[in-house]
Amino acid sequence: MAKALALAGLVLAIAALALGIALWWGLLNAERTITMKIDDVRSSITAEVKTLNSSLTERLASINKTLEELTVRVKRLEKRAAAEREIVIVPVDQPIFDYYVDFLIKYVKKLQFDNKTAGVILLINSPGGAVGATERLYSTIKGLNKTVYAVVAGLAASGAYYTAVAAGRIYATPSSWVGSIGVVALLWPDEYLIDLPDYIYTTGPFKYYGMDLTEFYNDIEKTRANFVAAVLKGRAGRLKADPEVFETAKIFNAETALRLGLIDKIGGLWDAVEDMARELGLKNYTVVDIYEKYNATGFGIVVPLISGNKIPLQFLMNVSAPPVFYLWPGAIQIPHHPINVTPMPPAAPPEEKKPYRPYVVLDLSHGNIIPRGFFEVLAKELVERGFALRLARDELSLQQLLENATGLIIVNPTVPFTDLAAEAVYNATRRGVRALYFADMRASGMISAPPFIIITPYSATTVFDPLLTYFNITVIRAVYNFTGLGAHDFAANWQYVHVNGSLFNASRLILLSPTAFAATSGLKLRVKAYMFGYGEDVYTIAVRTGNFTAVGSVRSFTPYFIQLGDNYKFFKTLINWLVEPRPIAPPPKRPSGPTPLIPPIPPHTTYP
Repeated sequence: MAKALALAGLVLAIAALALGIALWWGLLNAERTITMKIDDVRSSITAEVKTLNSSLTERLASINKTLEELTVRVKRLEKRAAAEREIVIVPVDQPIFDYYVDFLIKYVKKLQFDNKTAGVILLINSPGGAVGATERLYSTIKGLNKTVYAVVAGLAASGAYYTAVAAGRIYATPSSWVGSIGVVALLWPDEYLIDLPDYIYTTGPFKYYGMDLTEFYNDIEKTRANFVAAVLKGRAGRLKADPEVFETAKIFNAETALRLGLIDKIGGLWDAVEDMARELGLKNYTVVDIYEKYNATGFGIVVPLISGNKIPLQFLMNVSAPPVFYLWPGAIQIPHHPINVTPMPPAAPPEEKKPYRPYVVLDLSHGNIIPRGFFEVLAKELVERGFALRLARDELSLQQLLENATGLIIVNPTVPFTDLAAEAVYNATRRGVRALYFADMRASGMISAPPFIIITPYSATTVFDPLLTYFNITVIRAVYNFTGLGAHDFAANWQYVHVNGSLFNASRLILLSPTAFAATSGLKLRVKAYMFGYGEDVYTIAVRTGNFTAVGSVRSFTPYFIQLGDNYKFFKTLINWLVEPRPIAPPPKRPSGPTPLIPPIPPHTTYP
């Protein structure tokens, strides 16, 4: 029993051992299988990794190639973008009036928001223009957020130079003209002497006239001050002369303008382009005209009819309201018409004999230019003294009227006296008849030049008059006051000559550019002044020799101007002298028979 149990235990032990060996063997086989599978997986993964590495290498190579291509393309785009930066040329090559400025600034304003525009160059050749249009163009250029240069290629006068000072730098070609810093106003003073017609009704005393004439002149001085202020601001730190040099309104050549600091460099358009590109760091850029840039054309502007590149005076009188300009006067075409412009009353019917009344003769037989206001003042003074005013419409009536006249008044003749008429005047003064001769180069009158009624100054129509030489006198030219620069009151303007003295009862005269005379003898009223062509000197502006007095002003004795200083007192003194009681010898008896007729004066007779 015990052996059986022992044997059974042995069998069980052997069975357990066999089972353990079987299990061990199974596990060993399983491990081998797993190891083999792991090796297979590892091999597979290794192969996949190798394949993936190869693919990634290829892809990286492709990416690198693409990046290189993109880099090249970006560089090309950057180069192209750099080449698209533009320097825009803005031509200012016409008179600066509203119609031109409206057209131009429509395109200039677009540059403000154009990223391609690196800088702007004004190319200027203009005499200036209207005040409002000029200041509008200036403010538009000044407000641009771009670098702005200006190049003067010919002329930058008055308003054109005003526009130029909006630029950071100003260039001028060697033969250019620069300057004319000042104002021109076209206003006929006699317009203020025309009463309102009854069909015009206004709600205020100055609704029609706008302002008093003297206030208008003062405002012109303020406009000049605005111009000067813009120059001082735009050229701050670069002006090399006293501002009074510029306030003479003189125009300068490029060399002088450079020396005075009005410009920065003598050079042309391409000098400015190169300097601007250097300042902005541009290496690749294009230069384009503003009209080409926006597919427009400057020829779309309506240009006024200009004769000989000058602006007709009648055009200026109507192109701007008020007619105040930053304009070079050399660009204005002033008509010259040596014709009779004095308003002629209709011929009177034959008169019946009336009781004698003392009278003064007013000569209208020599194309006299007489301002309306002078007629008004003269007639008033004569009537208050009990004298009539008789009009001599031709030389025959002049000789006849002188026979019984107390005095003779001659104003701005544009047709010379014939020898017979001159001798008649001379002989009348020897008998005691007194003559007042007014010559004013600045005085103006209306003339008819169909289809226009225009205004012309006496200096544009005057011819040599032999009458004055009978009294050893001759007319020279108008004189001016060159100390009246930067005036804040119109009476201190450079055109007003101040006369201080006691002759002719004239202690304080303020005359608008009086005309000077040359005379050998007589009582002379003299003043230190400036005359173009002769310079500064002491000039005679009134002279009395015997019964003949010559006075170098007419406009100064018209309303508004006659209120200045002692002008009215002086004029009254002249009239008192003309009509004061004195013996006048009778004229010599005429020969019996018909009075010989004087041949008519040719309308455009001139003398060497």
